[in-house]
Amino acid sequence: MDSKQATDLLAKQWGIDAPLSELPSERDINFKVEGVDKYVLKIYPKVDHKLLASLHFQNRVLNYLHGAGLDITPSVVETTTGDHLFTIDHNSVARLLTWHEGKPWGAQDVHDLEKIEHLGRLIATVDKRIGSIMVSPQERDALDAPFMWNMLQAEQLLTWVEKIQDSEVKAVVQKVLVDFRDRVKPVLMSLPMQVIHNDGNDYNVIEDGDHLSLIDFGDMIYAPKVVGVAVAAAYVGLKSEDPVKQISQFVRGYHSINPLTPHELEIIMNLVQVRLASSVANAALQRDNDPGNEYLSISQNDVPRTLLALDAFDTNFALFRLRNAIGLEANPNAKAIRDYILTTKAADVLRAPLSSMNKTYINWSFDNPDIARTTEEIEALMEATGADVTIGYYCENRDVYQGDAYNTTSPSARTFHLGVDLGMPAGSEVFAPLDGVIEIFNNNATHLDYGPVVVLRHKTTEGIPFWSLFGHLSIDSMPAWEIGKEIKAGQLVGRMGKETENVGWPPHTHFQLLTDLCGMGIDIYGVAPKDEISLWRGISLNPNLILGISTGTDAHAKLAKDTLRSERRVVLSQNLSLNFKKPLQINRGEGAYLFDEQNRPYLDLVNNVAHVGHGNPRVVEAASRQMSALNTNTRYLHQAIIEYGKAITSTLPDP
Repeated sequence: MDSKQATDLLAKQWGIDAPLSELPSERDINFKVEGVDKYVLKIYPKVDHKLLASLHFQNRVLNYLHGAGLDITPSVVETTTGDHLFTIDHNSVARLLTWHEGKPWGAQDVHDLEKIEHLGRLIATVDKRIGSIMVSPQERDALDAPFMWNMLQAEQLLTWVEKIQDSEVKAVVQKVLVDFRDRVKPVLMSLPMQVIHNDGNDYNVIEDGDHLSLIDFGDMIYAPKVVGVAVAAAYVGLKSEDPVKQISQFVRGYHSINPLTPHELEIIMNLVQVRLASSVANAALQRDNDPGNEYLSISQNDVPRTLLALDAFDTNFALFRLRNAIGLEANPNAKAIRDYILTTKAADVLRAPLSSMNKTYINWSFDNPDIARTTEEIEALMEATGADVTIGYYCENRDVYQGDAYNTTSPSARTFHLGVDLGMPAGSEVFAPLDGVIEIFNNNATHLDYGPVVVLRHKTTEGIPFWSLFGHLSIDSMPAWEIGKEIKAGQLVGRMGKETENVGWPPHTHFQLLTDLCGMGIDIYGVAPKDEISLWRGISLNPNLILGISTGTDAHAKLAKDTLRSERRVVLSQNLSLNFKKPLQINRGEGAYLFDEQNRPYLDLVNNVAHVGHGNPRVVEAASRQMSALNTNTRYLHQAIIEYGKAITSTLPDP
């Protein structure tokens, strides 16, 4: 059908006289109606009974969503006779849908994490709504029909993998689809099924400022909801250097609307790769059949690159990111490792118990304008304070690192310290806290890296592995290191190196406790990106679990406002609301004022505490005194609550 015939059809059946422009499409003939109110006229030139059932079902779904008052999907426009589908002839039909203004998601190369999270909420909202729709046997047959974009049928794509020309891409597609057939699909088929949109690709998501909408319901299938998650997530990271990070943020948004289980999380990345592999295989077949159709090659530069990147990405680290995204502790083994350490007597890491040593803390944070940085300054500080050892904080946002990865203007700058630094004179001995074996070692000789560094592997009683890392040791420590060598608790690991040996740092050892090496080996982060600190706290635990320093080692460095808001959505209950469209980040209060992260004051007209003043010394002292004696509630008899009640009622009139 050409545009003149389509214009006549529109005027006759819908009573709309407006110019048309043809749109690209894989299977249908689509025209944009350019009137005052914009529409999409969709022509289906080859309709069989299954496609007809599918179109009727699509209309039912769109009407259902429209009836829910959601302005995030197209709605069906009736003909002048009240029909939702018009029969052109014995094998052709047409329908008219509302147009959603904006640009496709894929038209923009970069999206911030907040917008990606928004996209996750959009897909979750649609699939959660349509997942409640009951389907008839005929509709179910249409949803289950053979279809190259139905992930439940993905193993069938193995028959045309040979059409993929790039040998590296072909090998990965083959591996992904075989793994799906043999391992992932049985897990997937055990999950509850529902209707899903199944086509949240970057050209079916329309972006208009802050508003997102979802179009094209022609690929709906009956499948577990996690398939819909994976399909949309596959396109989120196409133009990113770190697609797993983008996918995790998408999953965070999805989970906040339509919660995912840990079992679903475990296969999301597999399913994302299946979708990308399917895209590569289908594109290879379609180009072979129709080499002149440019629409079939959309995204095909980005898709293979992203598939290869995901194939090379560490499986555990990807899962940790997904778990953290939905508010779970990143590594599911972290609790068992903590429990083991807390119930196992560790040997002293230094020559004497830390409890018996005089300690002084080194503050290398952005909050400290007068950082003691050189060996001479640290020695002077130790002499002035009578310290035997200096302690450098865990989870401290530090202002002492150099290089592109530590560019503090970047939201992903690596500035959060993941170990505890133990500083003593060069040559001071360092000992293994637990039995283990040497996993890996190296001399990381780049300026301000580790210098000599060694990683020991330990295991819990149940056999769960974890690791301790010692950096900034001496060159003469290295001859005793051998991969696989057993090290007993209390055995010498090495000695602290001089500044010339540990590549620019005052003598100390960086002691780190790791639940996983995340595929990074000796280059496992010792300093975390500041926008992923909650993730890394679940991977690299506070070493004070072993050190047992009574005054603590955790700096609890402040998170950025965007990170706080994103974390809040999955950690706190949704019924705990925030005030203001752009929420305030309040760090402290004083008197009648609240102060934000930039120390701007706000007059507090909301909180009751302002009646007596934030930080009122009398109130703070009274609360401290009571809590030091008894901190309880109303379940028991105690005098303070009676006096408190009488004090309140004494301010009120008689009833």
